[in-house]
Amino acid sequence: IQDVPSYQSYGTASTTSSLPDSSGRKVVVRSSSYGPLDNFIVRSLSKKDKEKFYILLIRLTVACGWALQWVNKPEARELFEFLNPFLKLPDRRSLGGEILKDAVAEGDKVMEIALKEDQTGVTLTFDGWTNVRNEQLLGVVIMTSEGRPYVWKAVDISLERETHVEVMEKTEAMISDLKSKGVNVCAVVTDSASAYAAARRRLRISNRAIVFLPCFAHQINLCVAKLREQQKITYDGKIYALAAPGETRWNSYYEVCSSLLRTQQALQILAINFKPPFSQVRRQAGETPTISREMFEIIDSESFWTNIHLIVEMLYPYCKILDILQKDKARLFQVTHCFAYLFQFWNDHANIQLAARIQVRLEKRWSDWEQPLLLLSCLLHPEYRIEQFKDNVNINYTTFGKWLKYYYWAWSGKESTCILREFDDFRLGKYPFDDDTYKQFNNDIWRYWCFARVSTNELGLVACTLFGICVNAASVERLWSCMGFLQTNRRNRLKSSKVLNMSKLRADITWKHRINSDSSILTPLSIITRNEEENNNEKEVEENLVIIEEEEGEEKEKEEEEEDLEKEFNNYLQGCFFKKLFRHGKRKKERILL
Repeated sequence: IQDVPSYQSYGTASTTSSLPDSSGRKVVVRSSSYGPLDNFIVRSLSKKDKEKFYILLIRLTVACGWALQWVNKPEARELFEFLNPFLKLPDRRSLGGEILKDAVAEGDKVMEIALKEDQTGVTLTFDGWTNVRNEQLLGVVIMTSEGRPYVWKAVDISLERETHVEVMEKTEAMISDLKSKGVNVCAVVTDSASAYAAARRRLRISNRAIVFLPCFAHQINLCVAKLREQQKITYDGKIYALAAPGETRWNSYYEVCSSLLRTQQALQILAINFKPPFSQVRRQAGETPTISREMFEIIDSESFWTNIHLIVEMLYPYCKILDILQKDKARLFQVTHCFAYLFQFWNDHANIQLAARIQVRLEKRWSDWEQPLLLLSCLLHPEYRIEQFKDNVNINYTTFGKWLKYYYWAWSGKESTCILREFDDFRLGKYPFDDDTYKQFNNDIWRYWCFARVSTNELGLVACTLFGICVNAASVERLWSCMGFLQTNRRNRLKSSKVLNMSKLRADITWKHRINSDSSILTPLSIITRNEEENNNEKEVEENLVIIEEEEGEEKEKEEEEEDLEKEFNNYLQGCFFKKLFRHGKRKKERILL
């Protein structure tokens, strides 16, 4: 009996023989050469197998970021023929045509089912962007209450005028489209462009069942931009401000300052080695090159590096907060904590004048938001409750009870009958509102309230909706990053529709990678693009946003209208109309009008 060797090398031939042993069994003996794989695995593919193979092929192409023409390479065909002669690669047009459409259509069906099954409601987020073909696109991403993003669509709006009127029309059309498909929309989140902000103020009056919020991650980024305006360095009567890198990302100001500090010693050595003369003379041929006198004085200045250290110190909390708020599962209570921390940070800052200016800006942004939502998100968190507001006599359980009644009416269309009693059980920590029950959900506040909702009639609906709202539009920025990676200056012949389909596949692949690796679903903004050197078309964040510039005369005319809208909305939140909204009686028609 011959033993089968534990290791064999591949060769060009293969021999096989069988020898009987003493027990009557046969032992297969192969030589040291296996030969090609088709000697062992050869079978034809069924129709379903081919469809599955094509789907896997396009997903592999998108996941690796390959150009579609890779399937036309002789080496690729040779590889698949070696694996199985029955595996026939499609050509580039078929791979980027019908195969891509079939894969996206399958994903769209899964998306529609998931959105319909979300009982809490989804968050609609959209933003504008201009690609390398100078097409102005409006991208829409839908976030489920558990924090999963679904890329819905990206439409070309290059020929349309973009004011708050058009934004309102598009928003209402998208909401109606989703409702017709059986999808419940609980919130709409957009960026801080003037047209979007004006549309939010009007839509939240006419659509009280939906929460309209700004992107809080972008709000933090705007705070950093304002901080940058306050920190300017002056040398010899000239003002130097921090310059953003060529491809601006959120947190880029912090990164550019940190990179300066990391290379401080190298820059100083470079300045010494190429120190310019005091008198500016024309350099002769063969002489050692020097840097400019202006640049040398900046690098050699101690005050310059001291200011850079101070800027990094000030930007660090902003960047940490931004990393939290741009995650897919960021919640409203985190927004409250982050801005409270920023205010306390500046309250303890040594530069009193700068701190005062920044605090004024923070207070202005806080006053523009729907504060009851942010406060209720902290109150209904089992770890915080009312303890966060003990020192404020103007905020108590009575005030919170009034807000709970309003939001229950707005989101359910019914008058509350027992929400205050359930709220009091939550205050007392009765089961399932005790700390031990919450700790079993690993700090997942949304899953906890989905569990506790079964034990409540009204409070659970408000809490699940509150903690199911997405607080940012970062997923749309990720969509633009992916489309910018696929559609570059060298690959600008790709149509936007094809790039959108590939981005949909990539978003689905990225999500499954996170699930399979058991990593946190909360991801930074830059997870999609790895090779940013190819993405030369990206502009600064302010340029990526669809900012509508209106005439000064029109802007002045709208200021009074904006103030009236804000006052009307605040009146509802402050309870001026609660008596009318929640009065008992049989005048149903009048209650509907209110």
